[in-house]
Amino acid sequence: MTSDVESIAVNGRETSPSEAAGFLASVKVGVQTVAVSNGPLKRTFEFDFCLAEEEDLCLVDQALEKLISSRELSLNAIDTFIMRAGRGVTARRYREGLAAYLYGVLAREAVEDSGRVDASGAPLYEQRYNSAVSLLSTFDRPAAEAICGLVAFHYNQFALAVRKTNSHRVSDVAARFRSIVTGGPFLTRSLADRSHGSFDQALSDSVTEDLLDVGATALDGTQSPVVAQLLPSLGGLRPQDQFKVRLIAAEALLAVGDIDGASRHGEALRHSNETGAWYAGFRTRLQEVGR
Repeated sequence: MTSDVESIAVNGRETSPSEAAGFLASVKVGVQTVAVSNGPLKRTFEFDFCLAEEEDLCLVDQALEKLISSRELSLNAIDTFIMRAGRGVTARRYREGLAAYLYGVLAREAVEDSGRVDASGAPLYEQRYNSAVSLLSTFDRPAAEAICGLVAFHYNQFALAVRKTNSHRVSDVAARFRSIVTGGPFLTRSLADRSHGSFDQALSDSVTEDLLDVGATALDGTQSPVVAQLLPSLGGLRPQDQFKVRLIAAEALLAVGDIDGASRHGEALRHSNETGAWYAGFRTRLQEVGR
C-alpha cells in the first residue's frame, strides 16, 4: 500500500502504485529498489526478499549435519559448510544465520584472544550470537530453534528459552530457572536424563554446555559433583553465568544441609532485581534447616 505518493519507480522503472504492489508481492528473492516522490519530497527504499523454498532449506540442513558429523569447528569447516549450503539459493538468510552462530561459537572457544570485543565493548562472540538470532528467529527449523534457545539461555532469558520446545534439555533447564527466580515450585530431581534429540548438544559452546549440566543437576539432597567442579572457576564467568551457578549452588547446598555454603551464594544474589521472590523463600527455608 502507498499513501501520498505521486510517482513510484521500481528498480529505476516508472510504474503505477498498483503495478508496483503486484510486482513486489510476486518477488521471492533479491533486493528491489523502490523510489517514491510527492512533489519535492523523495524517498528511496530497498527491500531484501528471501523467501526460502523447502528444498533449499533441506540443503542447508544437510550441510549442517555434515559439519556436525565431522566433529570439527574451524574457519575451514565453516567455509566448507557455507559452500555446501550455498546450493540452497533461496535459503540464504537461514545459511547466514547458522554461519553467524558458528562463527560466534568459534570466537568464544578461541584459546587465544577469546576476550575480543566490538566497538561497543561487547564480546565479539555475542555480536555473532545476536546476529544469528535476528536471522534465525523467523525459521521453524530444529537447528534454528536450538540456536535461539541456547542464546536465550545464554542471556538468562528463561521464558524465551522455555518456548524453544524442540530443545528439550534447554527448555527444561530454563523452566527450572524460571520457576526458581519467580519463587515457585521447581523440579528437584536431576534433569540430566532429558532427551538430547535436538541440535542443542551438538551446537552449544563448551561454557553453555557446562552451565546446562549445572542447571540440570539434582536439587533433592543428592550430592552432585557438577556444581563443585564449576565453583572454583566462578570468578572467570560472565555475571549472567555466575548468576546461574550461584542460584543452583545455593539450592543444591541447602538441600544437602550446607547452611554456610548455601547462605554465601544466596547472599551474593540478594540484591539482584530478578531474585526478590526467590530470596524471600530461600531465607525462610534456610532458617528452617538451621534450627
